[in-house]
Amino acid sequence: MRANGAALERLEDRRVAVSGALDREHRSTFGQFFTPGAVAGFMASLLDFRVGEAIHLLDPGAGIGSLTAAVAQHAGKWRMRVTCYELEPAFQAELKETLAGLPNVSAEVQARDFIEHAVLLVTGNRSPGCTHAILNPPYRKINTDSSHRMLMRKLGLETTNLYTCFLAGTVALCAPGAQVVAIIPRSFMNGLYFKPFRYWLMGRVAITHIHVFDRRDAAFADDEVLQENVILRMIVGADQGSVEVSVSTDQRFADVRKRPCEFAEIVTPGDDERFLHVPTLGSSSSAGLPGFSLRELGLDVCTGPVVDFRLRDHINRQAEPGAVPLLYASHFAGGRFEWPKQGRKPNSIFRNAETERWLMAKGCYVILRRFSSKEEKRRVVAYLFDGDALPGDAVGFENHLNVIHEDRHGLPPDVARGLVAYLNSQAVDDYFRVFSGHTQVNATDLRRLKYPSRADLQKLGED
Repeated sequence: MRANGAALERLEDRRVAVSGALDREHRSTFGQFFTPGAVAGFMASLLDFRVGEAIHLLDPGAGIGSLTAAVAQHAGKWRMRVTCYELEPAFQAELKETLAGLPNVSAEVQARDFIEHAVLLVTGNRSPGCTHAILNPPYRKINTDSSHRMLMRKLGLETTNLYTCFLAGTVALCAPGAQVVAIIPRSFMNGLYFKPFRYWLMGRVAITHIHVFDRRDAAFADDEVLQENVILRMIVGADQGSVEVSVSTDQRFADVRKRPCEFAEIVTPGDDERFLHVPTLGSSSSAGLPGFSLRELGLDVCTGPVVDFRLRDHINRQAEPGAVPLLYASHFAGGRFEWPKQGRKPNSIFRNAETERWLMAKGCYVILRRFSSKEEKRRVVAYLFDGDALPGDAVGFENHLNVIHEDRHGLPPDVARGLVAYLNSQAVDDYFRVFSGHTQVNATDLRRLKYPSRADLQKLGED
C-alpha cells in the first residue's frame, strides 16, 4: 500500500511547475509557499501510527497535496481518512489529482476557509477529533479588526499572524493524544506580540520535537523565502516531557544532528514571557550568558524614535541650517559610520516644536540595526556613535535602529566602547542565533540579554 516513489517524484515536478507559475506578488500577499518534497518527507517521518488506530489526518492549507502524499508514503500499509482544506481554486484540481493517486487514502477536500470552518466546528461541539495533523500554513500579519482575528477570539486566543490562526485551529480540531507536525516561522518563539499564542499553545500541547535549519533561507530556498522556519512535533493534551532537538544545514536533511533536551532548556522555569529557546547541539545546556540586565546597569534601549513618514515635512536630504543629523540604518554599514551620506535616505531633520520630542541629546550611544541583510553573516552588529563631531545639540535616530542610552542621554565613552566590543563578540552572536526567534534584533531581546558589569565594560572599553 506504500505510495509509489515515482508518483512522488512527479508530484515534486508538479509542485515546482505550479509554484513557478504563481504570481509572486499574489503568493507573497497570501503567504503561500508549497512544501518541498524533502521537507514534506521529513515532517511525515515524525508521525507515528498505532496498531488498531483509526487514522484521521488533517491537512489544512493543503496546496497540491505534498504533505498528505508524504504521510501516505510514510504510513505504508496503514489506511487513513484524510481531510484536506484548500481555498485557492487554482490548486484544487491538482490536489484532487494527488489524492486520487494515493491507494491507502480516503480523502475529502474542503474548498472553504479553514479558520472559519474550524471555529464553526469547535463552537458547535462538532470537532472531528483528528488523530494526526500535518501543516505548512500561510503566514502574513492580520489586523486587529480582521475577521480571522475575531474568529480566534472565540477560541480564547489573541493573535497577530495567519500561521498562528491555522495552528490554533488545527489543535482545536484534534483529539487528545493527536500528533501535530507543522513547519512554521520561528518568530512565535519570543517577542511581545506572540506571548498570548505561546501561552495558548503550551497550555494545550506537549512539544516533543523541534527541528531548526542552520540557514534561515533553507526550508523554502527555491521560493527565496528568508523567513526563519522551524518544524515542530506536538502531542495534543499530553504532559510536557523532554524534547528532541535536531538541526540540518538545509532542506535535504543529509546531515541531521539531534539530541534530547529537558524542557527547562527550552523554556526557562519561571519565565513569565514563556520564550522558547533552541539549544545549540554543541552545548550541554542553554543556561545562556551570565551577567546583568541593562536595567541593572542603569541603562536602557529603545527603537529609534523618528518615524520618518510621520515627520515627512521636517526632514531633508542634506544637512540644512536649523536642522540636526537624522540617522538611518544606511549610515551604519560595513562596520563604519558615515554622515552625511549620499543616497535615497535623508540626512537631517529640523529641530522645532513638532520634532523636539522625537530627538535625543547629542552624545555617545551604542547603535544596532534592527534588521540584517541576507548577505550579512552576523545577526548582531553594534556600532559606536559619538555625536561630538556632528553639528547641533541633538540627533534623530530613525525607527529601524536600536539605541542603547542612559536616561535618553549618551553613555560614558568607555562604557559605550565596552558594550560595542561585547555585543560584537561571537558569544553574543551565537546566543542570539540560539535564543532569538527573530531574524532581526529587537529591543526586547536586548533588554533580556545579560551584560558584563559596568566596571568590566569600562575595562573592555579601555583596551
